[in-house]
Amino acid sequence: MSILYIGPLQEGGTCLERMKILNQLGYKVIPFNITPFYEKKWRPLRSLSSRLYMGPITSSINQRLRFLVKEGNLGSVKYIWVDKGVDIYYETLYELKKETNAIAIHYTPDSQFLSQRSRHFFTSIPIYDLLVTTKEWEVDLYKKSGAERVMLVLQGYGSKFFPRKVQKKQFLDFKSDVCFIGHTQKAYANKLKLISSMEVDLKIWGDSWPDYALRNSWARSVTIGPGLWGEEYPIALSQAKIGLGFLGKHIPETSTTRQFEIPATGVFLLSERTEILQSLFKEGEEAEFFSSNDEMIDKINFYLCHENVRKRIAASGLNRCKSSGYSSNNILTSIMKRLEKIERV
Repeated sequence: MSILYIGPLQEGGTCLERMKILNQLGYKVIPFNITPFYEKKWRPLRSLSSRLYMGPITSSINQRLRFLVKEGNLGSVKYIWVDKGVDIYYETLYELKKETNAIAIHYTPDSQFLSQRSRHFFTSIPIYDLLVTTKEWEVDLYKKSGAERVMLVLQGYGSKFFPRKVQKKQFLDFKSDVCFIGHTQKAYANKLKLISSMEVDLKIWGDSWPDYALRNSWARSVTIGPGLWGEEYPIALSQAKIGLGFLGKHIPETSTTRQFEIPATGVFLLSERTEILQSLFKEGEEAEFFSSNDEMIDKINFYLCHENVRKRIAASGLNRCKSSGYSSNNILTSIMKRLEKIERV
């Protein structure tokens, strides 16, 4: 049973991780990687495509997909999996479905109504057989936009996230009291600036943080480098005593992959408090939460001074990840079971 898998399949990305899991689950996956269409292109063209989803890059992606249909190599495809389908035209998806008679699924770990908006995605919503989202506040928006079936799942953690004993010297430099790995937001920076004034070893990684540090002196000593990918990301997490789970303020975010990846590595999670996170991890037993900067600072001080308590909570958080099935493998298994039910209808 084959899956045509369409998405940004760059190394270190969650999209590639999902495709590998589907392979492991026994599906024959035909990959269609949109990442090369963006590589080595003139920067204004990349910006045009990544922000407005128009121009020669977007057009080339759709032309190549339609050419796959004409080649006649998709006869065995039972499912069309589109990961973050902001580039895919309605006409392209319609033609793929018509020629293969396959079930089409859209998956995204991101918000696609309040951010990363794409007219191609919105017009295509009614012809997807299943749309999967990790954002509970967008479920009704999907339905109002014509979605026949919407499935809400957790973000989960990938196979690279597990407790590690690091021996290589270059990775020992990742050790920290507190670490944050993620993009730059004003709300994140405000919190991290407060932590940087504490007598703790804070380390920050993220694609835009080095540039931010050039303009903001407080961040220079704590910004270690740009984003971490592949094995370096979970290794850096595993070397922290406390992993920070911040939530974006540009959308009503209630959980992110960080809140699963940190405890999955066996590290103590200190996250902003939401009702959903409190239902996923018992507060004070499997993770810790805060609702104010003062509470965040107090808990950092307390748990750095109480190693046994911190380690016990971290171990319980890891056990909760396993016992409650928060792994990407479990989540994708549930999605495929839902697709099989659609097939039988």
